[in-house]
Amino acid sequence: MIAQQASREVGSLFEELMAAKDDSELADCVKSIVTALGGESYVFVSLHSSATTASRATHRFLIGCRPEWCQMYNANKWYMTDPFLEYARSNTAPITGSQIVAETQGQREMLVAASEHGFRSGIVVPVHTSATERMGVLYIGSEDSQAVGEKRLTAHRLYFRALAMELLDWSIRMARREVLEAHGITEMDLRVVGYLRSGFTAEDIAREMDISVQTVYVNYRKIKDKIGVSHISEAVKFAEVNDLLA
Repeated sequence: MIAQQASREVGSLFEELMAAKDDSELADCVKSIVTALGGESYVFVSLHSSATTASRATHRFLIGCRPEWCQMYNANKWYMTDPFLEYARSNTAPITGSQIVAETQGQREMLVAASEHGFRSGIVVPVHTSATERMGVLYIGSEDSQAVGEKRLTAHRLYFRALAMELLDWSIRMARREVLEAHGITEMDLRVVGYLRSGFTAEDIAREMDISVQTVYVNYRKIKDKIGVSHISEAVKFAEVNDLLA
């Protein structure tokens, strides 16, 4: 009976999460879900899979842990050697903290600091999607020992995987909307760029969209001006990097 009640509670929280209107509402819902599943702290990060560790231009964060931990993480540039992030780039299975072997002094220092700031035990959940090149990593932490905390968190790994996927979907939608609004990119612009990515010529696009070739070239110029690039092929790359094309 207790398990059924907990399941219903988590299910209700997931419904609230999917209806969240902004990052603040989302963060509150995630915190409630994590707590209901036995966690205490969390960090979710999404990034473009091809992004280098030194450049975080495509990174998006949702923070549910002590702020000083994030400050230390950034100040020490641990994102450049984060073993969990590197694991997530090429794996999809959740992994506990004790399963990660620190190979460098920087990684050892990071893991020690994490254990002192809400991640004494924990589980890391990678998530990938075939629709875009953006990936996500959900870090769940507990103040309990590894023996106790990891056992409890691992028992809920299916819920955590579902949570990570929902957060990645949210991140993709928000990142896309922000880029479209910032550059004034329209759905017609995206349609043109999508045809270009598929190998269409200007003539092909004109025929497909039932417009003149001259109009296609006018659209090219407008798209380049909006994005700030000199060649239309750069606009295609921009759209790919920012997950604008389905």
